[in-house]
Amino acid sequence: MPGLQVLRGIAASLVVFHHFARVYKDGSPGHSWIYSSGLGDLGKCGVDIFFVISGFIMVYTTVEKSGADDALIFIKRRILRIYPLYWIWTSVLLALWLSGAVEQLRHYSTGYLVRSYLLIPAFNGTYFEPLLQPGWTLSFEMLFYVAFSCGVLLKLRSGKILFLAAAFSSMAVFARLLPPESGMRYLLTNPIIIEFLFGVLLAELITRLPAIRRNLLSRVLPAALMSVGALALLCTVKIPDADSMRFALYGIPAFFVVLGAAMLGSAAAPKFLVYLGDASYSIYLAHFFLAQAYASALKHLPIFNRLAPDAAIVLAGAATIAISSVTYALVERPLTIALAFRTSTKPVNVASAPLFGAGEGSR
Repeated sequence: MPGLQVLRGIAASLVVFHHFARVYKDGSPGHSWIYSSGLGDLGKCGVDIFFVISGFIMVYTTVEKSGADDALIFIKRRILRIYPLYWIWTSVLLALWLSGAVEQLRHYSTGYLVRSYLLIPAFNGTYFEPLLQPGWTLSFEMLFYVAFSCGVLLKLRSGKILFLAAAFSSMAVFARLLPPESGMRYLLTNPIIIEFLFGVLLAELITRLPAIRRNLLSRVLPAALMSVGALALLCTVKIPDADSMRFALYGIPAFFVVLGAAMLGSAAAPKFLVYLGDASYSIYLAHFFLAQAYASALKHLPIFNRLAPDAAIVLAGAATIAISSVTYALVERPLTIALAFRTSTKPVNVASAPLFGAGEGSR
């Protein structure tokens, strides 16, 4: 679905601009209207949009899948989709940290690093984040995939949302027995997981609704739904501490945005926007390095402070998106093809890639 591909590119871009806007959160090295107005923090909603997309895509692409073999293939492909590229960028960051090329603000134990590679939440002194901070969202992705594969194993061709809702509720109750500092308690009790269920619900609705006729309604209704969702997201900038109800304040508007994009079906979209959607995982992982480098440059190189903060956010963010998207062609795509060849499987459709959301400050 080209509409969803474009939306993935937009969501990834929102996350990038969110991180660049946060560089100016303390009013230094200059005042940013983008940040102070709340628009910068709004960029974190790219995470929520991706979670809804993930829930939708997993159901939509596995309608005819059921049983042990399909469940095994499903989880195998999800693991190959997430871990290899994440390991590459985590290893790059670890090498930079060990060499002293990046600031060593904390001492990381071997156990913490192992959990980082495995995407098992671990407390780093501030948040439950892996070494590569943006990877926190991938822990939720993997939790969703494991639960979803169980639904495939049980041959639940329909009604997956009821099974998943029961599974997440049961896990949340069990997790309350774990210590407060437990990473698994954080993972299993975080209500952001509900956003995957929004996507699952959306897919079950779409597969049951009759196709919209190719008339004015087929163009107006999707645009109206996306506009309503986007407007609702914009309204959250006036709500203090919106993160406390993130699954509702961001998740429900994201539902309408994704619904509109899904209803566009196979409608054509600009190729460069579709490419950004394909490259969204690479953009998400690689942009972290560029954002950190930019923040460091602002501190140590006065020349970078001559540009107005808002202009700098836009220009640096756009450049980062462009540069990060190149790593898709240079690293991610060849890696995907190589893994598909070595495991004798078809390349994973990038339309079913996981959510890639914001890192530090995105809660």
